[in-house]
Amino acid sequence: MTTTLIDLKTAVRSDGDVRVTLAGELDFHTARQVEPRLTALAAYGHRSLVLDLSGISFCDSAGIDLFLRVHHRCYSAGTRFRLCGVPPLVAKSMRVLGADRELRLVVA
Repeated sequence: MTTTLIDLKTAVRSDGDVRVTLAGELDFHTARQVEPRLTALAAYGHRSLVLDLSGISFCDSAGIDLFLRVHHRCYSAGTRFRLCGVPPLVAKSMRVLGADRELRLVVA
């Protein structure tokens, strides 16, 4: 059995913006690992939450579903949510699943 790893780094700026960098593979198992941290940041009341996905080497539908849940949590808290550095294949998956209609993303 192989353990899939994902790295999450958080930088909180003095103006209330938060930038989270994800690196590794985002799948069913790793999405469950990072979800508590991301939902806590989303609900905290920051001005904006930016997820930098430039280090993501793989993202399945569980990862995309996680982005949608975090987006909804941010919306409820009045926090602007954005994805940046989205790898082209991940952006394509988001378009196929229709997630790009709700999520603001900047493709790498």
